[in-house]
Amino acid sequence: MGKNRETAMEYVEKFQKLIDAFDSVTCAACDCMGRVNGMYPTIRPESKPVRMAGCALTAKTVGGDISAVIYAIENAQKGDIIVVDSHGYLNSAYWGENLCLSAINKGVAAAIMEGACRDIEEIRKLEFPIYSIGTCCNVGQISGYGSIKVPISCGGVQVNTYDVILIDGNGIAVVPYDELENVYQKTKQMMETETNVSDKLKAGETIGHLIDIEKLMKSTFNYQERALEE
Repeated sequence: MGKNRETAMEYVEKFQKLIDAFDSVTCAACDCMGRVNGMYPTIRPESKPVRMAGCALTAKTVGGDISAVIYAIENAQKGDIIVVDSHGYLNSAYWGENLCLSAINKGVAAAIMEGACRDIEEIRKLEFPIYSIGTCCNVGQISGYGSIKVPISCGGVQVNTYDVILIDGNGIAVVPYDELENVYQKTKQMMETETNVSDKLKAGETIGHLIDIEKLMKSTFNYQERALEE
């Protein structure tokens, strides 16, 4: 069965409700995906930090050409998060004030790139969420190279259009389209369980006691309990 944006947006709404109700949903989602699919911590908010879910729209660039990014904005719909594969290139910016204004006009929710942006002072005034690995004064070229809606890599994670992007204070998590229902259900259950654990810890328990860390440690092959020397 092919992918469609309507299904992706249904899960954007579901994950957004989790983000609104709980803290650190990105952490729980990554745990539920086998402790993977969290982008590198080098990708940080350059303007307004947000807590949101959105539908990925990918752009794959070539060199310092920003044509694919512009094209992605033109093809974007409200609630999309544009994710740019810029190959870690830092000699020119892949996003600036004009692209930001265009994205706002199209209803784009945020932009993520493993590359640089510029016009950051103007973008901060606009409060548009930009996640990148830095800023650069140089502008990229517009030569018509690149593509959109193709598989890309960003922040060490494979991203496809219609994957669901989760953003909070911990960073960025990518939920693959084909795993949306499974990851959503597991994340929801984990957040509810974490709330119960947190309540017990606040009441005086320790995490070691709750998971029986002594039994776990003594069951491992290389465990040695060393007596304290007086």
